[in-house]
Amino acid sequence: MPIDYEGARAILHEQFREVENELLAGRTPTAPEATEEPFEVVFASKTQAYREALPGCYIARIQDRQINVRLPYINQGEGAFNGRTLDERVVNPFLQTNRIPSSRGPYLGVFPTFSAI
Repeated sequence: MPIDYEGARAILHEQFREVENELLAGRTPTAPEATEEPFEVVFASKTQAYREALPGCYIARIQDRQINVRLPYINQGEGAFNGRTLDERVVNPFLQTNRIPSSRGPYLGVFPTFSAI
């Protein structure tokens, strides 16, 4: 199943709105316990592209559980997805619009390292 870019955009905006509302209400947003340690590793890194890859992988897996997030190039075979287009059309514009520190380049260059985390 190809990525639904409009749907992906909606997912990001909805999740961002939920977290923003929690923060504005004085509550600390929480994540499932199993994700706490991996998230800490990703967000402790000075490599912004890790934080850019995370929402792209998240969206891809929400939209299609058969997607292998370690295969961000469509020509990588079964389960691969078009990570570059997802980043260019959805993730990077979302980060820029919401003034979340990010690079303007695609995050795909970090995948050999990121997938090992």
